[in-house]
Amino acid sequence: MRFSFAKPRISISVSILVLVVLAAATMLSVIRRSQTPSLSGRKVFSENRPPTMEQCADCHADACETFETAPHRLTLARGDSPDILEHFAGKSFAFENKGPLVRYENRNGQLWLASETWPNAIRVDWVFGSGQHAQTPISVLTNPDGQTESLQHRVSWYPTNTLGITPSLDTSPGFHEGLPQLVQPEDHVVTMDCFECHVTHLPNNGGRIDEEHIIAGVGCDRCHPGGNRHIASVEDGAISMERWSDLSPLESVNRCGECHRRADQLTDSELNPDRPILVRFASVGLTMSACFKEQSTVKAKPSTLNRLDCVTCHDPHRPAITDPTFYVEKCLNCHGSDDGMAIECVSQPMSSNCLPCHFSKQRMSDDLTFTDHWIRVRK
Repeated sequence: MRFSFAKPRISISVSILVLVVLAAATMLSVIRRSQTPSLSGRKVFSENRPPTMEQCADCHADACETFETAPHRLTLARGDSPDILEHFAGKSFAFENKGPLVRYENRNGQLWLASETWPNAIRVDWVFGSGQHAQTPISVLTNPDGQTESLQHRVSWYPTNTLGITPSLDTSPGFHEGLPQLVQPEDHVVTMDCFECHVTHLPNNGGRIDEEHIIAGVGCDRCHPGGNRHIASVEDGAISMERWSDLSPLESVNRCGECHRRADQLTDSELNPDRPILVRFASVGLTMSACFKEQSTVKAKPSTLNRLDCVTCHDPHRPAITDPTFYVEKCLNCHGSDDGMAIECVSQPMSSNCLPCHFSKQRMSDDLTFTDHWIRVRK
């Protein structure tokens, strides 16, 4: 959905709607100004369109085939996507404490949000999230400076096929009135930061996103930058491509942390293992773990690389493996009785499932659970 003074798309009170939204966004911007990072300048903003996955598949067919169902590939969808319509349309959600009742509707193949507390339906332009944890609708607007801003919906879809409160958004009674009861306005900087973590290419003109030419989802060029150069080098008989194995473990984790957060972006007080929010940021927890910090001093099993980073356990080209024995075997690469290896567990046999104690699942809400990657014994 696009709110614009030049081309209004909603039948009633468009000007009032724009003013209300922008006023709320301005107030939110003031509150967040000291907390909001500047635009990172990642390569998603490049004027040069990166190669498509179809081009990459010419040489990397197997990786591209499995990547079709990987969560990173599916992390952004349009509001008229059949899967999105199936997840949202026809469902409603009632906030507690006499909050508004909201419902999502399929109107001529496009998803809309409606509520009796707001006179105008709100079109869903995009949905963030692969659905592995949640999917959150986003409505797009243009501010008076011609820049893209957005409305983050306070209701999300969860894998239980139900709607629930969007993670980390305040829904306390009386805190919001009018439109902000239904959506949280996001200023231009926050909007661009959010989009760039869900795309491979984000073309924009003066800050206004060219939505028609977005390359949605985290594709090949996000993790392997320089795809066009790589294709050209192959055609010239030489292969030039950055290899993740050439990165240090910290560099590798921080590459993932561009979107999954980095420990060096947080203060010492924020890096408290008891802070529930940190469970969402696997790359932060992993780098704070003793297993990660001490990996260079630990002896691994013969023919095993004593290296710990995100890709040690997760192949980014495919969905995460769900069999716990796969991860236990990774732990046993370094934990054992041989001299120089990491200590053995004294509470359970080494062949037992160590994940519930050291990689426990933590419930963030009734609808949302994350695996805590800060490896330690949870009390």
